[in-house]
Amino acid sequence: MTKEGATTVKNAGKTAVTIGVATALALFAAWLSVASESIIMMFLLGVLFTAVFTSSLGWAIGSALACALLFNFLFTEPHYSFFVYSPSDLMLLVFFIATGIVSGMITSRLQREMKLASENEHTAKILYRIASDFLSASGTESVIRKAKDLVWEYAGLKSTISLGEQPTASTAFEINGAAGLLGRLELSQGQPSGQMLLIVQAICAQLGIALEREMLVAEREKIRMAMEREQQRGTLLRSVAHDLRSPLTAISGAGNLLADNYSKLSDAERRKLASDISEEIVWLSDLVENILGMTRISEQKIVLHKQDEVIDDVIGEAVKHTERLLRDRHFHVKLPDNVVTAPMDGKLIAQVVINLLENAVRHTPSDSEIFLTVHAGSDLTVSVADTGNGIPGVIRSRLFERFVTQESDIVDGRQGLGLGLSICKAIVEAHGGTISVSDNAPKGSVFTFTLPMEEADE
Repeated sequence: MTKEGATTVKNAGKTAVTIGVATALALFAAWLSVASESIIMMFLLGVLFTAVFTSSLGWAIGSALACALLFNFLFTEPHYSFFVYSPSDLMLLVFFIATGIVSGMITSRLQREMKLASENEHTAKILYRIASDFLSASGTESVIRKAKDLVWEYAGLKSTISLGEQPTASTAFEINGAAGLLGRLELSQGQPSGQMLLIVQAICAQLGIALEREMLVAEREKIRMAMEREQQRGTLLRSVAHDLRSPLTAISGAGNLLADNYSKLSDAERRKLASDISEEIVWLSDLVENILGMTRISEQKIVLHKQDEVIDDVIGEAVKHTERLLRDRHFHVKLPDNVVTAPMDGKLIAQVVINLLENAVRHTPSDSEIFLTVHAGSDLTVSVADTGNGIPGVIRSRLFERFVTQESDIVDGRQGLGLGLSICKAIVEAHGGTISVSDNAPKGSVFTFTLPMEEADE
């Protein structure tokens, strides 16, 4: 039996029961000698209840006609006949039929309005929940997955969503945004209708809004990153121009002095000028190396060539590179008693140690002490301690970010770009290690980084 047939049988049963009850009440009232004008009201109640129970104008009208015939058959002269002899009974029946039809129409319409209001309220709640669910989703993939889940939850239909394509199937719904068509939602189980169609259309509308929101967020993020890159580029150029000026001026001055007065200068003076030129060139070389290193890190092109390296050799290479800078400091190195190896990119880890030593030299006066300590345990720990003035609290939390520099107390007069420590952090973390800074009692700072002693399982 179809759904419509089942509904018809159900309404017929409700109508028969209602008319039967109304007839029984009317017979009971007649037994009590109640007037026919009051008895017919029993049948009018039956018409009203039929309209309420069936929510159908047709069944209400049918009930009114059936009740009129029953009243005529049972309660008008002659009894048990469909003839009407009395004009008053005829008028009563006519008015009953008219009243019953009008009352049934009003009642059934009211029932339909109430049902429609209830459905609209239910739909409004669903639409509100749909909009709320999209607000909690972020990311294009998450938004699309949420839309599919909502179609299944509220419409009971499976769907596929394609972006940037024109609708091609009859069961496809357009996903539109302010900029135009964004994609399509295609159902795999037929075309919905009524409330389900409204829900699917609402999901498509909310999906379009959410996708456009994600596009705006992505565009805003691109603009922010572009502005940040531009700001960093400007900072880098200003810093490079400032930091190159001093060593180039010193190299130029020393070179001109050697060229113009070579024969007049003593051996010691010529050696001092040559040494100064060498130091400035080394500093410039390190500066360029840091700039190139940060460029590779910014472009995520840092590549590790790991192998088991003897830590003594790595530390020795770093110390050899900075020995000219350390000659005016009391430099102490403490290495493990045994030969220790660890998986690392030796060149990059040597660069980390060089940057830390140069940082210590830059922030300590002559004749101060610098300690380089290596300890091998569950991890390889390398620390560089100095006896300078320590790290100002205002920059401690940002010390390993790019372009963060100390504003004063630079011993050698070279401010630096603020890239060295950020490069150290990137290299150490690429090895799976950590780097930190702490105070060195009674004065100074200690920079410590750790590396795993064994290669991590992929």
